[in-house]
Amino acid sequence: MNNQSKSLLPLIEILISTGIFAIAVVLTLQLFLLAKFLGIKTSDSADAILKVQHIAETMKSFQSDSEINYFLENEMINTGNAYNLYYDIDWQLVNNIDEAVFITDIYIEKSGESAGSLYKYSINLYKTEPYPFIDDKKTEQDAQYKPLLASVSAGKFINNN
Repeated sequence: MNNQSKSLLPLIEILISTGIFAIAVVLTLQLFLLAKFLGIKTSDSADAILKVQHIAETMKSFQSDSEINYFLENEMINTGNAYNLYYDIDWQLVNNIDEAVFITDIYIEKSGESAGSLYKYSINLYKTEPYPFIDDKKTEQDAQYKPLLASVSAGKFINNN
């Protein structure tokens, strides 16, 4: 009986060390996956900032109401309460929301003044689906959660001259 208990001891040690190794491997894989998706989110955020900044700078460059209206009606998709741009995974423009991975919402408010028009606009760029391993708690709280990658609020005054 004494010899049998001595022969089980190395087996128990091997099982415990294998269990510890398995836990370490699982945690390491989770860290690598988190790092991968954080890298993807960072890259997407950089691209989103460039897209949003380009739209904001374009809006600021206009000198008349007709230029702003032409840009909004011909370059953007009017969805009623906002103007939108849709991008696929490679940041190429697409015309259909079903093909979109990234969505730009542009909200414009126009105030008429005696000297001209004041345009206040807000540009938000979202990803249509949350990033795995990153926004888990927000996704659990709100099933409709979409990560905001970039946002700009600005204004432009157009003279009536």
